[in-house]
Amino acid sequence: MAHEPHPFLAVAEMAPKKGLKDLKVKVERGGTYVRLYQNDPPLFFKHRNDPSDSFDRENFNDFKRVLLSEEDCDAGPKATIELIRSLLEKFADYTPQRS
Repeated sequence: MAHEPHPFLAVAEMAPKKGLKDLKVKVERGGTYVRLYQNDPPLFFKHRNDPSDSFDRENFNDFKRVLLSEEDCDAGPKATIELIRSLLEKFADYTPQRS
């Protein structure tokens, strides 16, 4: 994945056109950190092949992390958007667990 664009970038670009206007992308560290997220419900999506990063705790501490595999993204951004849409519906009532 290091030599080709991160699949989340195409998803983020297409998401508003497919009705996911609240799905955003966060890119940091020169493009090596890429996450999709939505504030309501508070979910962030991490590609399974991406390394863990302290930015996740800093930016998404109260969010539910959802891992997407390479297979989840192989069919292109439209299919990934539909998967994300179903996950957003599944976790629509998610509230952060306070310790």
